[in-house]
Amino acid sequence: MMKLIAIETATENCSVALLSEGQISQKQAEEPRKHAELVLPYLDELLQRSGVQKKDIEGIVFGNGPGAFTGVRIAIGVVQGLALALDVPVLGVSTLRNMAQGAWQAGIRGELLVANDARMNEVYWASFELSDAGIDQKQGDQLAAPDDLPLSGFDHAMGNAFKTFPELIEKASMTCDAEALPNAKNLLLMAHNDFNDQAMAVHEIEPNYVRHQVVRS
Repeated sequence: MMKLIAIETATENCSVALLSEGQISQKQAEEPRKHAELVLPYLDELLQRSGVQKKDIEGIVFGNGPGAFTGVRIAIGVVQGLALALDVPVLGVSTLRNMAQGAWQAGIRGELLVANDARMNEVYWASFELSDAGIDQKQGDQLAAPDDLPLSGFDHAMGNAFKTFPELIEKASMTCDAEALPNAKNLLLMAHNDFNDQAMAVHEIEPNYVRHQVVRS
């Protein structure tokens, strides 16, 4: 079994996870202003607890956005440093796809809308079809004004855009989890089976900002 680590800091949730011997351990906290100081200590704690040394890590999965500019940059910076030091491949995964994975793991099935606050009175969103066979992304990561967010044809919705813009919930006839956040465990659940087929060299990774004009948050 591969030994992989995962880092997700694109939202207020600072999350780090370790896959070792087929088991996933995770440490996380909603500390939006402390991501930079928490990520590496969280990783060290997981490694120590599992008896894994950094030199044993075979790859890194990380959330590449969309999300807060600062959070995405923290993940990119940490991953670049670790991957270069350990000489391992990396894999970036969409924050919105991460959240769909969390919904699927929780047993949610049907048409899913994921929408997160993008600041500047905009939202990041994507749509998915969740079935027993897995997750099919129907609409890739997008940026839109709240009023332009498509709200019809979905069974479920999730993401902090519905907390920032509560009027969206009132307009939508679907279940909604406005507290949902991405986490590092989801990254490992998604990537561990075909990591080697999808991973790339660290110099090839890019942030998934979606918008050209980023807002520093």
